[in-house]
Amino acid sequence: MVALTYGANMRNLLCGASLVTTRYVLTAAHCVELAVNQGMILSTLRGYVGTNRYASGGTSYSFSENIIHPNYTRRIIKNDIGFFVTSSDVELTDTVSLVSLTYRFIDAGVRTKVTGWGATARGTLSDVLLQLNGVVVDGKECVALLARRIGIPVNPELEICSYSSDRSGTCNGDSGGPLMDAETNEQIGTVSWGIPCGRNAPNMFARVSAYRDWIEKTIQNRTESV
Repeated sequence: MVALTYGANMRNLLCGASLVTTRYVLTAAHCVELAVNQGMILSTLRGYVGTNRYASGGTSYSFSENIIHPNYTRRIIKNDIGFFVTSSDVELTDTVSLVSLTYRFIDAGVRTKVTGWGATARGTLSDVLLQLNGVVVDGKECVALLARRIGIPVNPELEICSYSSDRSGTCNGDSGGPLMDAETNEQIGTVSWGIPCGRNAPNMFARVSAYRDWIEKTIQNRTESV
C-alpha cells in the first residue's frame, strides 16, 4: 500500500495507490489529474511506503513522471486508472513488497478487500490503515442498483462493482487504493467512484483486467527507455 501525500510541512492525504514495480505506482487517473492540475501539490507530492499511518513513519519517494490512461473521461469517470513513476527505485523490505496483479476476469461472488485511510463515519480521515470487506456484484445488478440513484453510467467490462453487507463503503481519501481478491491476495481493481461513502450502495473500481495491454505496454516502454 502506498500513501500519496502532499505538503511541505505536514503530510496531507491525496489518494491511495499500490506498488506494481519498484518504480511504478498504480492509482486512479483522477488522483493523477488532481495532482497535475494543482502544481503546488505535485511539487510536494510523495509516496510513502512501509507504514500503516499516512501522516507518520515509512519511507518517502518523490515522482519524476505521471501517466493517465489516454481514454480517461472525467465527466463519466471511465478508464479511471493511471501511474506515478518514482524518481528512484523503491527498496523492497519485509514491510514493502510489490502487489501482484491478476488479469483474469472477476465474476460476481468473489470476496474482496480494499484498504485505505479515507473518511470514516465521523467525517475525518483515518489515522491508521483500514480494511473494508465486500463481494463482487453481478454487472447487470450493479447497473440497475446505481441507475436508480446516480446519473453516472456503469460499464461492467471496465469496472468492478463491490458491495459491503455492513453498508459501509469507500470514502474521500480512499481513491486509487487497491481492490484485492480476498482469497488470492491479488489486485483486481483500483478505487474509482461511487455514491459518497457507499451508503448502502456498491463501490466502483477500475477493472485491472480490462487494462492489461495498456499496463504492460506502459511499464515496458518506460523500462526500455531507461
